Amino acid sequence: MTGTIFLVRHGQTTLNAEGRFRGRRDVSLDDRGFVQAADASHQLVGVGVRAVYTSPQFVAHACGLRITKLDDLIDLDHGRWEALTAEEAAERDPEEYLRFRQDPRHAVAPGGEGMAEVEHRVLAALTSIGTRHEGQAVVAVSHEMPIRLVIAALAGIDGPAFWNVRLTTGSVTRLRHEVGSLALEDEVLIAEPP
Repeated sequence: MTGTIFLVRHGQTTLNAEGRFRGRRDVSLDDRGFVQAADASHQLVGVGVRAVYTSPQFVAHACGLRITKLDDLIDLDHGRWEALTAEEAAERDPEEYLRFRQDPRHAVAPGGEGMAEVEHRVLAALTSIGTRHEGQAVVAVSHEMPIRLVIAALAGIDGPAFWNVRLTTGSVTRLRHEVGSLALEDEVLIAEPP
């Protein structure tokens, strides 16, 4: 049986708005983020959502369903880069930051978590969710880096092209789950390189 996982990126926070790495900080949505969350919820009305899973950094009420916190949906641990801008991270750790930009799926944030580890844990979590809800529609709420890693893995995107995947705050990406495997249901949108 084929099921659908709606992978939702949380709405904007003050750290997102300032271009800072959020990491594991528990930062609430700003006014725009609440609007984006409401917009994402409206996109999911009428699709028969049976369960909602979320990173433990969020507490939400949606679709009249109980929300299940799932640790494996948590954001990348940015280590020493947490709450820094990209420019500040590049200045602090130039070699590590260059690798993060050029080969992101294999980079490790200094003092933090490897991107490959995040990719593995989130793909495993989504596969488990799909198996638990075979043939059903479910929601998984997570963060930019975990979602970006899932999209890159499923679309075969590597290297600097990773950063060209369009993934806005409050976005919804559809995944298809079937017999223990995941596939992108939506076309991957690639932004023009700067």
